[in-house]
Amino acid sequence: MPNGLAVCNTSWKEMEYYKEYQEKLRGYIGNEKANEVLGEALYLISIGTNDFLENYYILPKRSSEYSVEEYQIFLAGIAENFITELYQLGARKICISGLPPMGCLPLERTTNMFNGSDCVEEYNDVAKDFNGQLQEMVMKLNKELPGIQLVLSSPYDILLETIQDPNKFGFEDAETACCGTGLLEMGYMCNTINPFTCSDASKYVFWDSFHPTEKANGILADNVVKTSLAQFL
Repeated sequence: MPNGLAVCNTSWKEMEYYKEYQEKLRGYIGNEKANEVLGEALYLISIGTNDFLENYYILPKRSSEYSVEEYQIFLAGIAENFITELYQLGARKICISGLPPMGCLPLERTTNMFNGSDCVEEYNDVAKDFNGQLQEMVMKLNKELPGIQLVLSSPYDILLETIQDPNKFGFEDAETACCGTGLLEMGYMCNTINPFTCSDASKYVFWDSFHPTEKANGILADNVVKTSLAQFL
């Protein structure tokens, strides 16, 4: 049963939806069976990419309130509180996803055109630092919360390897997206009638300016199942 935490200021709403689900589940199968289902379910959480790229680095209010280091601590604290509340509600098997090499997303490379459209290493460094903070949080909660099985799933290394050596994984292009230039396009703008959408998405690592293609996501998912999620199998 996945439960996503995509943007920090919506985490409370995610939790409200989950509580509503619990009430309906208990009403349908009873408390004893519901507790079993909730305890055996796998909870998948993600946080960070949008919070940095579409919040911290774009909205001046955030960057004026926090240094990037303080913002990392702020987000990690939100994740810790969210996971702790999930645990108190019966969750035991939880996987939180770290950040990808967000400086290598097509949007960031396109806006970095004056530096040869290379990856923005500042953003990649932030991602690595934040992933390190999440790992420390995972170790802390595994010690503090009896019975919890909490793991960190990091897409950073496998996606960076795919971007740096796309041919190894059967791709032809890791710099631009299947849909357009990578500057403005998002998934809802990418379709067969868009003249900037490529004819074969399987040749591209990225579908649009932010999101990997189905083929790339398959590679990432396979890596997660064989590494972080293996302990749950």
